[in-house]
Amino acid sequence: MAFDKMLKGRIIMYKNRKEMLEMDMKSVFIKMALPAMAGMVAVGLYNLVDAIFIGQFVSAEGVGAVVISYNVVLLNMAVAMLFAMGATSLLSRAIGENDNVTIKKIFGNVLIGVSLLSIIITFFVYIFAEPILSFIGAKDEILFLATKYLKTLSIGFIFSALGPALNFLIRGEGQMKSAMGIIVSGVLINIALDPILIKVLGMGIEGAALATILAQAVVFVLDMIHFKSKKSIITLSRDSFKMSFDIIPEIFSVGISGMVMQIMPAIQMSIMFKILSNYGGNDSVIIMGASYRVMTFAFIALWGISQGIQPVIGANYGANKFDRIKKTFLSFTGIALGISFSFWLFFMLFPKFILSWFITDNNIIIHGVTFYRIFLSVFLLYGLMPMAITFFQAIGKGGKAAILVVGRQILFFIPLILILPIFFGELGAWLAMPIGDFLTLILSLLLIKKTFDNIKTKKREFETLTSQATD
Repeated sequence: MAFDKMLKGRIIMYKNRKEMLEMDMKSVFIKMALPAMAGMVAVGLYNLVDAIFIGQFVSAEGVGAVVISYNVVLLNMAVAMLFAMGATSLLSRAIGENDNVTIKKIFGNVLIGVSLLSIIITFFVYIFAEPILSFIGAKDEILFLATKYLKTLSIGFIFSALGPALNFLIRGEGQMKSAMGIIVSGVLINIALDPILIKVLGMGIEGAALATILAQAVVFVLDMIHFKSKKSIITLSRDSFKMSFDIIPEIFSVGISGMVMQIMPAIQMSIMFKILSNYGGNDSVIIMGASYRVMTFAFIALWGISQGIQPVIGANYGANKFDRIKKTFLSFTGIALGISFSFWLFFMLFPKFILSWFITDNNIIIHGVTFYRIFLSVFLLYGLMPMAITFFQAIGKGGKAAILVVGRQILFFIPLILILPIFFGELGAWLAMPIGDFLTLILSLLLIKKTFDNIKTKKREFETLTSQATD
């Protein structure tokens, strides 16, 4: 039985490897990027609908409470991404290299590493939820609701981290439809439970947190069922449930950028909420909460495209197919930019309609329209950002991915958010993020150009060595 599963896994790996190295770009998009994007849209839709339910059934302050709490949740997700992104990059490259020894070692590192660190985070967040939230700008009713929400949510942090982390490995196998199906199942359960727990059972904002825990537990179970099935390239055995420390450095070399990607937005938004609460009070925090949920929904769809091509770029890099790497990146960046422009146009044309999804007070909506438009003004170019970060992660250049993520906050956003409000007040706080993101996009282009120049050099060296070996 074990041999049959291993043989089936080898056949699947050969088939997936061949497709990633040889499929035309249209087929790559349909098989890899489209399912990944659909799965991520489902996740984004849940976050959006969750905030809408809370805004309509709890209060506008509830939206602010959830978004402020999300900054702490990102710390738990950072643990998942530390292992998941690094392991996924390593897995896709190992598939390209036909390295079965490495493939067998990956699962245990993700399962055990994520579990241990997530349990530690749960302990501290549950005990110190209120002072943490107060420190990052929550006040009055928002603080009260955020504390209830975060303490409940923290109980299920292990599922919130393990579910997405293991799902990343399924994507790394190139099985985007399976990964998407699992994520969508969790999202549908979450959306179905939200109104029942929040409104029907009268649990309020704590019901929203419980719905998330139950849905993520389902995702974890479905992930495990996939790895036990014959569809998985990863074959589970007793050795799969232990750490393999020899591959930890390589996982961390890429995974650190994934971890930073979660931590830095948490820092960014914490600073933003703190400053907005000082300049504009709870109304500004509510507007930011709604605007951030809208931006996250759209951005996560773009992120889905990048995750879809990650195993393709990684496998081709491992197989030394350098021309295909560039073709894949440019093709899908163009698609991502087209989608980001479409989102931007919708955001700019219908601000009052969109804000009314979350906010029932018309005065707050009117006050927030200008700030909302400023916050989302650069979104038309956002298609480049996730593609650049994922590209560097896929080829094992985690340092460059980290430069973009850290640079976005440390080099640009934090100085801007501290300086601009001195001169422009609340308006300056809203300007900081779009200006910082525009500068980050310029940095992305410079790093991408330099990397493609290096790949071109590596291609010439590889062709020379191949020619010498043939002679």
